[in-house]
Amino acid sequence: MTPNEPAKDFINPWEDFLQSYQEQHTQMMGSFLAGMESCLAMPVAASSAHIGDVLVKATQALAEDPSSFLKAQVELVEDLDALWEKMLSIETKVTSEQPADRRFRHQAWETVPYFLFIKEYYLITSHWLEKMVSEIEGLDEKTKHKVRFYIKQIVDAASPTNSPFTNPEVLEEFVKTKGESLRQGLETLLHDMETGQGMKMTDPSAFELGKSVALTKGEVVFRNHLFELIHYTPLTKEQHAVPLLIIPPWINKYYIFDLSASNSFVKWLVEQGHNVFIISWVNPGSEHASMTFEDYLLDGAYRACEVIASLTKSPSLNTMGYCVGGNLLTALNAYLAKVPAPFTLQTMTLLATVVDFEKMGDLRVFVDEDYLQHVEQTMSQNGFLKGEALKSLFSLLRPNDLVWSFFIKNYFLGQVPPAFDFLYWNSDSTRLPEGLHGFVLRKFFQENLFMKPGGISIKGIPLDLKEIMTPAFLLSTSEDHISPWQSSYPAVHLFKGPVEFVLAGSGHVAGVVNPPSKHKYGFFTNTSFPDQAHEWFESCTKNEGSWWTAWDVWVSSFGGEKVPSLATYPFLEAAPGSYVRMT
Repeated sequence: MTPNEPAKDFINPWEDFLQSYQEQHTQMMGSFLAGMESCLAMPVAASSAHIGDVLVKATQALAEDPSSFLKAQVELVEDLDALWEKMLSIETKVTSEQPADRRFRHQAWETVPYFLFIKEYYLITSHWLEKMVSEIEGLDEKTKHKVRFYIKQIVDAASPTNSPFTNPEVLEEFVKTKGESLRQGLETLLHDMETGQGMKMTDPSAFELGKSVALTKGEVVFRNHLFELIHYTPLTKEQHAVPLLIIPPWINKYYIFDLSASNSFVKWLVEQGHNVFIISWVNPGSEHASMTFEDYLLDGAYRACEVIASLTKSPSLNTMGYCVGGNLLTALNAYLAKVPAPFTLQTMTLLATVVDFEKMGDLRVFVDEDYLQHVEQTMSQNGFLKGEALKSLFSLLRPNDLVWSFFIKNYFLGQVPPAFDFLYWNSDSTRLPEGLHGFVLRKFFQENLFMKPGGISIKGIPLDLKEIMTPAFLLSTSEDHISPWQSSYPAVHLFKGPVEFVLAGSGHVAGVVNPPSKHKYGFFTNTSFPDQAHEWFESCTKNEGSWWTAWDVWVSSFGGEKVPSLATYPFLEAAPGSYVRMT
């Protein structure tokens, strides 16, 4: 072997890669707009003109306070000078004052001067920019919040990890595979743009409804224009006499509660002796445009309770609602406090359910009048909002974890997304009917009327959450970016019945779907309820394991005596039913 042969082994693939990249780049630019037009048109955020207006306001505010801007510039220069001095000193390792950042976990960010400088320069300048906009004077708090949010999006997008030429992990894989990793990634990017499918977080071909997810045995025992009611086949000889109804959010499919066998909450519930029913919402089309929150409450949740009471001959039900499904359940409970019904709610469990929409964090950016009018105009075209819109919006709340990390893996490292049931469910979103979604955006998110007495009405009857006497179990998660736990905590001072509040570890999905067998995350409890959420947390107790077991102990005390399990009820078809398969 001659000395030049190893160089050829690298140079030839590099030349092949450059030629392929040039061809792909030309083709990519020609198909980009056509392939991504539908995605870019979705109202996942305010229009570009609106974003521009917000940033212009920030610029004008800075111009009106030149002394503060000059001071910020001086601080930036000083920090950058200090970085240069450290890089030129004998001590080459620079320890950033920023918190640990998972984006920079590759050792080269600390050991290779080139990457170390890029990282530190980025962290210094991004921190400076975020600090400067957070201290702008002359802007109202809502505008300042928008400025901070949009700047954060820009800062995260500009991370050196998001470029193949300044990411050591990408370059290392490029050398290791002789360019094949980046070549494969760019081909995937081109394909996703051309087809308009968007970026994949998991391998959809690895899952099939009824076989790998939504596989717990059961039957559809009722169907109307809004939902199918699924009953799960008992796995114990005896069950609690009081049945359990689960109301999932209408934003996604119901099987978040019935993922793969090891992650299935309903399977675990049935194994504990609960008689479990769950609502599977229809994937609405134009014909459902006029459906409102009232329809979903009366023809949905209320009707499901009626059917279950009739089938089981139980006059009372244990109930559970997740996310906006919890809002629907809470409203039903307030409605039943004023209207006689052929059933009663024995308990109410709310999972990651917001009651104070003023405490929604960055989601508040998307409830101003301009944005709501934009969404309403979009929905009026077809009578619904595409499910991908909300999925994209929620991803913007955690862009590094939910956007850029997958972008790097798919398109720079050329990796095939792994099979992950949580992410498969997350991608299987549903449409949102115009009437329902418009009502929730206006009355809940913008006007925060849900928790106010008489804020919303059902059939002309004003609801008051303070009239709810049903024993309640409230579950929030500590890292929830969709339903921050501080927005759920105020319920402890609203409901008049006995209340349990539990704070689970992890986020909106993983914190809720946390099987005891995984021994993960833990949960916090506190029997006292101070006025402020942070005060509750300061004196709470950490518990190991899953909240599932603590909830089971609590709800079992309301489950009545054990009775022989009834194998089945008259049914229409086997689970998972038809509505969950609607695309």
